[in-house]
Amino acid sequence: METVSEVRITEAAPVAPAKRTPSPIDQVWNFFISVKLAIFTLIILAIASIFGTIVEQNQPLEKYHQIYEDWAFALMDRINLFDMYHSWWFLLLLVLFTTNLTCCTIDRFPKMLKVVRNPRTKLDGNLEKTLSLSDRWKKKGTLSDWAAEYSSALSATFAKPKVIEEGGEVHLYAETGVASRFGVYVTHLSIIIIFIGAILGNVLGFKSYVNITDGEEASHLDTRGGKEHINLPFSVRNNRFSLETYPNGQPKKYASDLSVIESGREVLRKTITVNDPLQYKGVWFYQSSYGQAGGTTALVSVRRPDGSPLGALSLAPNEPTPIDGYGTVRGVNYDQNFQGRGPALQVVVEKPGKPAANFWLLQQLPDQDRQRNDALAFSFGGLNSKMFTGLQVAKDPGVNVVWLGCALMVIGITMAFFLSHQRVWVRLAQGQDGRVEVVLAGSASRNRLAFEKKFEKIQTGVKAVGQ
Repeated sequence: METVSEVRITEAAPVAPAKRTPSPIDQVWNFFISVKLAIFTLIILAIASIFGTIVEQNQPLEKYHQIYEDWAFALMDRINLFDMYHSWWFLLLLVLFTTNLTCCTIDRFPKMLKVVRNPRTKLDGNLEKTLSLSDRWKKKGTLSDWAAEYSSALSATFAKPKVIEEGGEVHLYAETGVASRFGVYVTHLSIIIIFIGAILGNVLGFKSYVNITDGEEASHLDTRGGKEHINLPFSVRNNRFSLETYPNGQPKKYASDLSVIESGREVLRKTITVNDPLQYKGVWFYQSSYGQAGGTTALVSVRRPDGSPLGALSLAPNEPTPIDGYGTVRGVNYDQNFQGRGPALQVVVEKPGKPAANFWLLQQLPDQDRQRNDALAFSFGGLNSKMFTGLQVAKDPGVNVVWLGCALMVIGITMAFFLSHQRVWVRLAQGQDGRVEVVLAGSASRNRLAFEKKFEKIQTGVKAVGQ
C-alpha cells in the first residue's frame, strides 16, 4: 500500500495550440497580396515587352514568312507574338498585375490610415528612445503657463500643436506633411488606372493601316496582321495628296486633304500632316506614308489647226494611243529640263502609210507643235502621277483613362518623394525640484538631413521663449 507521500502525480504536458489551416478564401487572398507574385508578373511583363519591341508588330503575315523560318513562324504565330499586345496571355498578365496591386493596396491601406488618424501624440520614454533628435531643459514656473508659451512657439516655428494633459504631464504634438504617407497609395492607384486603361484599349481598341488613292474612299480596315476586319460606320475620302520636296528631291512636307463621309454626305473635312491627325468618333487618322498608285501618265492636249480644242490624251509610257481617223500617238521619253528649256515630252506619231514622226513637246510652249502644219497639233500639259496616302488608323478608348493615371502618378510621386511627414513632440512635467522639466523631440519620414536643420530652428525658437 502506497502512502500519500509516495503517490506520484503525473502532470499533463502543455498542449500546443493547433495550427489553424487557412481557409480557401484566405489562401486566394494571400496569393494575390504576395510580393513574389508582383515581382514575377513584372519580370514576365518586362521580358514580353522586350520581345514586343524586337518583333515588329501587326505586319502582314507574308512579311513574317520572308523573315523567319517555317518552324519559327509557326511557333511565334501560335503564341500571338506578331500581335503580342492584343494576345490573351499578355492581357492576362495585365489583369493579374492589376489585381495583385489592388489587393496589396486594400490590404495595407487601412493600417496606414489607422496610423495617420491615431498618431502617437504623447512622448513617453519608449518613444523618446527611438528618436535621434531630442533635447532637455528645465524652466521655473507652472505647467499651464509653459504649455501656453510653447504652444505659441511651435505654432510660429512649425505647426499648431495638439495639447494633451494626462497624469500630471502636458504633451504638445504637431505634425506637417501627413499627405506624404499616402503618396505610395496614390502611386499604386495611378498604376492600377493606367493598367485599366491599357486593358480597355487592348480589348476595345484597334490599330491598322490603310492606303487610299486620290479621289477614293475607304471604310474597311484589316487589323491583327490581316486576321481581323473592321468596317467603320463611316468612310474616309482622300480628296488630294500633296507633296513638297527639296531641290535634291527629298520630301519636305506631305499632307492629305481628307473628308469624312457618313450617310452619303461630308460631315468633316481636314488637311492632315505628320503629328496633326484627324479625329472622328474616337477614331484617329494619322499621316503615316505615301506612294505612287499605278504608273505615271503624260497629259497631252489635242487641237485642230485653227486652235480649237479637240480633247486630251493620257499617254502611258511607250503605249500607243489611237485617234480615230488620224493614227496613233506614243509618249516615248521625258526630260525634266530639255535643252535648258523646262519639262518636255518626246512623242511618236504614226499614221497609216506614212513614216513615223518623232518630235519633242515643250510644256512651256503649248503652241509650238502648230508649226508642223499637221492635221492635229499637240501640247504637253505635264505628268499625271496618281498618289495614295498611307494612314495609320487607331482607336483607343482607354487613352483618357491612361492620361488620368499618368496625372495621378505625378501627384503620387511628388507626395511620396518630395514631401515628408514631420513630427515634433514637447513633454512638460513637474520636477522634484519644483521646476518644469521640458523634453523636445522630432522625427521625419524622409530627408532627415534637411529636417535636422529645421529642428535646430524649432529648438532655438522654443528654447528662446521666456528668456
